[in-house]
Amino acid sequence: MRSSYQESPPLLLEDLKVTIKESTLIFPSEETSERKSMFLSNVDQILNFDVQTVHFFRPNKEFPPEMVSEKLRKALVKLMDAYEFLAGRLCVDPSSGRLDVDCNGAGAGFVTAASDYTLEELGDLVYPNPAFAQLVTSQLQSLPKDDQPLFVFQEERKKKSKVLSV
Repeated sequence: MRSSYQESPPLLLEDLKVTIKESTLIFPSEETSERKSMFLSNVDQILNFDVQTVHFFRPNKEFPPEMVSEKLRKALVKLMDAYEFLAGRLCVDPSSGRLDVDCNGAGAGFVTAASDYTLEELGDLVYPNPAFAQLVTSQLQSLPKDDQPLFVFQEERKKKSKVLSV
């Protein structure tokens, strides 16, 4: 019988030293004249949970962090213009008791944060690291729990790299 050798994961950072620089709402540029509700399927009624993803990108000298942040803001505004539900809120329809999306133009979250670590210092991104949860903002602290955006976009500024959380 043959045993396979698997390399053990390297030591993982536990504190990524994340500092929130800005936490705000971004609104669609076009005022919607008709407020509507978006029906959610039976599957959406049962499988209602947050999907948190983190994407890592190397920096580009031609695009400093401030420029990237502004481009991301403008792109998010265009997305909300095309997809109204991104600026909406999850609510309960009083007549049916079902969850719906209220396409009310209340805005999406936009968070800018910073960390002291570079991508190289984070180590091998193949291995799961519980500390990556620090890179995801689940709520905008200033808003009540029942008025949280459906979509929050967070830009992490690193010394020499970028991390985007959605």
